[in-house]
Amino acid sequence: MAFEVAGELARRGHEVEVFTARAEGTPPPTAATVHRLDPLFAIGNAPWLPSLANIEGFDVLHLHYPFIFGTELLNIARLRQRVPLVVSYHNQLVGAGLRAPLFAAWERSWGALALRAAVRVGVVSHLHAQSVPNLRRLARHSPDKLVEIPNGVDLRVFAPGLGTAALREAAGIPDDAVVAVLVATLDRAHFLKRPDLAIDAVAAAGDERLHLLVVGGGDWLDQLRRRAASVGLADRVTFLGAVGHDRLPDVLRAADVLLVSSDRESFGIVLIEGMACGLPTVSTDSIGARAVVRPAETGLLAPIGDAVQLGVALKRMGDLGPAGRASMGLAGRTVCERHYGWPAVADQVEAVYAEAVGNSAPRRSASSRSSAV
Repeated sequence: MAFEVAGELARRGHEVEVFTARAEGTPPPTAATVHRLDPLFAIGNAPWLPSLANIEGFDVLHLHYPFIFGTELLNIARLRQRVPLVVSYHNQLVGAGLRAPLFAAWERSWGALALRAAVRVGVVSHLHAQSVPNLRRLARHSPDKLVEIPNGVDLRVFAPGLGTAALREAAGIPDDAVVAVLVATLDRAHFLKRPDLAIDAVAAAGDERLHLLVVGGGDWLDQLRRRAASVGLADRVTFLGAVGHDRLPDVLRAADVLLVSSDRESFGIVLIEGMACGLPTVSTDSIGARAVVRPAETGLLAPIGDAVQLGVALKRMGDLGPAGRASMGLAGRTVCERHYGWPAVADQVEAVYAEAVGNSAPRRSASSRSSAV
């Protein structure tokens, strides 16, 4: 979201600078100025970037949350200059094992402080805001701070098209198969995505037409292969491994239905990417799915953690036939065109920036200068 919205706002004449940790690979071009910083160290996905505390000269600071260390350092910059802070709250930090109490403590301290300090807090949906303790408290005490800013999708890249027959053929998938595609990182940090549940759901569906295409890499790959074999699906589950985002539209178009098996989703970007490609959706009934999927119109929902009911939904989707699935997929594409294209999302962010600057006596009368972290 930060990358796409920053580029769109820069094309509109705003001065936008993005600060992020350096990563592998060549970044795509953008109209915004991007600073890729070398961390002094990192703990998991949390880089220590001390220069964030020294950024200055901006009308608005925009934090994409959660960002351990970045939240703390950007608050120093905010206090030093008294610049308005906008927060995009993407999801609550949730961990397993020893991480659970540590993340909970961070949410209660630095997370709560960031929300109190912000002049506006963008939430991916009001449904999600109602499910997060910090956001519920904010809604009680400062309801005017909350504004709905959903995630977006590039409607030119993620678009309906001919299925990629070569991909299905290479994977040994029969021509008459009904292919469900699951997109997830297969490791402990993404344990809530529940790829194991997706495999169990295909087994529970009892429909020989169903084939599961799993997109994503990680250290759980081997154990998931063993799980598929143990439930008799060794020949009906194909693991593609990690796939670059540029290849994802082709993979989605090679499928017949998008499958989302997560225990928790604040929004689920893959949901709108699949819908933008014209795929109907079968998903667990998470907050994020409920905000995006329109039951019986763009997809089907099943209870969280229930492989049997998720399998029932997959079977129903298979029984709809190509025409029924195409009708649902077209409805999903229409929803994306109305609400989730990047220009529409940028319109909302631009309005939030204007409010933030207007409430804090901006140093410039021309286009605003914003920083996204």
